[in-house]
Amino acid sequence: MAEDKVEEQQWGRVLICGGMNWASNGRKERPPNSASDLLSPVILRSLSNIKITKLITGPSANYAVVLDIFGAAYIFGKPPSPSLATSPDGIISEHAPIKISPSAVGLPKGAKFVSGAAARGHVLLVDDQGGLWGCGNNVVGQIGLPVTMLINQFTRVTGPWSKDPEVKIIQVSAGHTFSLFLTSSGQVFAAGSSECGQLGNGKTGERIIKNGKVAYDVESPARLIQGFEKRKIVQIASGNQHSLALDEEGYVYAWGYAGYSRLGLQDQKDRLVPTLVPHFAGNNIASRAAEILCGPTSSIVVNRQKMFLIAGKFKLTGDGSTGQPYTYFKYIQDSKYSLFLDKTFRANTVQSIVMACKVIKASCGGCTHFLTTPEGDGVMTVGFGQGCLYGELGLGPDVGKSATKPVKIEPLSGVDVIDLAGGAFFSLFLARPDAALSELDRYPEHIGSPTICLACNEEKDDDPMECEKCDSPYHPECLTPPLSEPPEGEWFCPACESQADAGPDDPFEPLSIDGPKPKKKSLTKPPSSVERASTPKSFSSPKPESVRSNGSKGTPARTPTGKRKADSESVHGM
Repeated sequence: MAEDKVEEQQWGRVLICGGMNWASNGRKERPPNSASDLLSPVILRSLSNIKITKLITGPSANYAVVLDIFGAAYIFGKPPSPSLATSPDGIISEHAPIKISPSAVGLPKGAKFVSGAAARGHVLLVDDQGGLWGCGNNVVGQIGLPVTMLINQFTRVTGPWSKDPEVKIIQVSAGHTFSLFLTSSGQVFAAGSSECGQLGNGKTGERIIKNGKVAYDVESPARLIQGFEKRKIVQIASGNQHSLALDEEGYVYAWGYAGYSRLGLQDQKDRLVPTLVPHFAGNNIASRAAEILCGPTSSIVVNRQKMFLIAGKFKLTGDGSTGQPYTYFKYIQDSKYSLFLDKTFRANTVQSIVMACKVIKASCGGCTHFLTTPEGDGVMTVGFGQGCLYGELGLGPDVGKSATKPVKIEPLSGVDVIDLAGGAFFSLFLARPDAALSELDRYPEHIGSPTICLACNEEKDDDPMECEKCDSPYHPECLTPPLSEPPEGEWFCPACESQADAGPDDPFEPLSIDGPKPKKKSLTKPPSSVERASTPKSFSSPKPESVRSNGSKGTPARTPTGKRKADSESVHGM
């Protein structure tokens, strides 16, 4: 158990959708309709009891890092360093994330990981003491460490900022072959390849080397980006080969590769130094920027009116595509409407009107774009993207996988999404626990589990509750202390609850999966490791109907409202 008191933080449960076949995601031989794809957001069962505060992935990342309230990191997918993986093919199963505590990398007790960035080949983490840690491909010094083929484990990264003990790293961003580091003093440092001007140092160093190959200058350790001497930068963002910076006055600067006019500067000329974006440099303070994001081939700005503007290529056809990119920042439009609505907005208009009134959170994935916006007393999650092959947009099994215009993510209706993150082939959402969240499927939908109350080993007139994570059954009256009835909302068994309250240095128990098994069929295999307390009387008899802790005693488990399909062979349980 964690001994130190954890200050109140905003946290939620991890939802996931998209391609779960990490080894073949993005490969040509991979079929677009794999049984492992998740077409709707579902609760990631392995982390369903962990209080998560931060989602970290990126438009080119085939893996994810999530941070909990104690500052520990959990990694799953295909990480940039094979030494982090738990299988010969370099994969960390989403059912068994690897937990990395701050103390495991040498930080003192009480330190936390608080943010990070994920690129295709390297990953960065920032701790609450302003320290920087990197892992993965470092062939051009993109992590900020001396050039080497691979950094196997998370390693501390230092730079010129380290000379001043008062200066801390507060944000990082990462592209294919470079990284940016933002300090508490408002300075930006860059490391990696100078190709396309993505380091903002005024040169590329392009030259012909042996056998006619082209090489570019490499910066490692990181070097200060010039041009911000009279500005304090408060945010940074990076795409595959370009970057944005935002200063405290709301001005936006862009540099790097300008293909498809992704810099929003009305041309396709690469910028080797940070260049002011005129669209956000006017006298009207309300039109200046509040947040910046980068997709693979696009740039996004949320202005101080919470309006969403985009530049570059973000579709395959029509406006915003290869042949018709947005050459400057503008609202996504159809024939009549812009990406801004007034207070008369209604949910059923979202498919014809392009977006909602005020942006709360936004994120870009490989071909996806997401945002949340107010809807009544809650939030609406909206997404769009073309070329989505694996269900990463999360629109559900009964509609298409792509959306050329922003649409409401119907499976998330009523769910209080507080954060989102788009990966290369999958998407993550962070949602507050409530009744709407409890209606969503868990992934995997079925796991091997005991059939009779683990406390009393008896069948009674009242049905046992099932743990949200491991499905272990308990009668309410058999718990310590006993309950008079099932609690409303989530309920976790004593073992899973204890793990949820564990500190960053305590081991993480992965989800034990015996394969998806319908609850009414007999379990012929011996008890699995999920069965923690004691062995039930019988594993060959059908399991009685169980009560999920939604306050409705007698309701069959996993069917809280009727939204869930009765068919146990749904795509989410495959």
